[in-house]
Amino acid sequence: MIYTEHVKIGSKSYTYLKVEMEDAPLVMLKGEKGFVMCGYLNLEAAEKLKDIAVRVTGIKDLESLLNAKVAGMTTGARGLGIKEGDRVSDIVYRL
Repeated sequence: MIYTEHVKIGSKSYTYLKVEMEDAPLVMLKGEKGFVMCGYLNLEAAEKLKDIAVRVTGIKDLESLLNAKVAGMTTGARGLGIKEGDRVSDIVYRL
């Protein structure tokens, strides 16, 4: 099953995507400039494509995504001041 929703976090709007897979869901939150992705998605490909992307792991839904800490990011995300260990809820407005 594929689930999408437009969500408002603070004053900004995002697109939330969740795809049920065999053992764990594929989860992503897309903002105006960039996105947060789960471990299913490839950070190296995002870097090559010059995307602004943040990777988190161990998530299953929007709530756990927002509470997760940044495990990796592209150069573009780093340029926005995002650092490994930042909580997504604290940096999502930059995306």
